[in-house]
Amino acid sequence: MSFLKIKDPSKRDTLVAEYLKTKKKIQDDFRSERLGEQSLYEELGKIFKAITEQQQKSSEDIISKLESLQETIKNSPALQALPWGSQAEALPEPPLPVNMGPTIGPHLIKSYDKEYGDKTYGFKSKDIELFIGNSRVKSEGDNLEIGEKIYKGTPGLLELISMEKPKIKDATKTDKDNYLETLNETGALYELDKNEN
Repeated sequence: MSFLKIKDPSKRDTLVAEYLKTKKKIQDDFRSERLGEQSLYEELGKIFKAITEQQQKSSEDIISKLESLQETIKNSPALQALPWGSQAEALPEPPLPVNMGPTIGPHLIKSYDKEYGDKTYGFKSKDIELFIGNSRVKSEGDNLEIGEKIYKGTPGLLELISMEKPKIKDATKTDKDNYLETLNETGALYELDKNEN
């Protein structure tokens, strides 16, 4: 709103005063609302103090009992023989190519992580063969042969391929270009992986 366009000085002064009064009222309302919420939180804290203290005590009791139980299992050979003891079966290792290099290995293992691995566009396995999209991936050292092209398996490219949320800052422009090229060439962007387990 431009107050300069109002030619009559008394009207202009009246409008400016109303504007400033409204602005101050909005600021005061906001401030009182925020302070009111704060006092509400404090009041609720007082009301529920007994409950939160009891929950804190209960959780401390549970933790101490679990720690003593873990210690008992650790010190008892009979309990260690059970499936939840230290002799529990290890999870099966993902199939890894024998001829992989030191850079590709850790990234390939990360790609099998259920929480962080990229299950949509990343490495997939069928038996002992690796795929991206519908194209077989072969590794020779740290190089990846995808389709007809060989890519240098840099940490940035491998991070982009293997992780659902990769660290983009670690990838160079070449890594990003190679990643997009692999997604296009393998059909990973356009159709579901038919080789998925």
